[in-house]
Amino acid sequence: MQGGEHPAIRTVPAGRFLFRQAEEGTSVAAILDGNFDVRVNGKVVGQVEPGAVVGERASLETGRRTADLCALTEGRVAEAAPGTLSVEQLGELARGHHRETAPLAN
Repeated sequence: MQGGEHPAIRTVPAGRFLFRQAEEGTSVAAILDGNFDVRVNGKVVGQVEPGAVVGERASLETGRRTADLCALTEGRVAEAAPGTLSVEQLGELARGHHRETAPLAN
């Protein structure tokens, strides 16, 4: 992270949303604990788990969230403002995280 800023750590209770589709993308988050459904237009299209970085696409594309992220279990995330990451870092994260097109694991 640039500027030495530390991310905010927060807990997301099961059943609550970390991000909502179409809302303004004001942060990037690393999933520390828990599992989250990825939903596009209300349909589950994937899942993310600890180690995933989410929210970077809004910073690089339209400025709006491309999916809902709903906690399946209680989760903890580290959130940072997009400006704390360089465009190159955001681009690298985005290349590895196209969850809307990834098939669900059964």
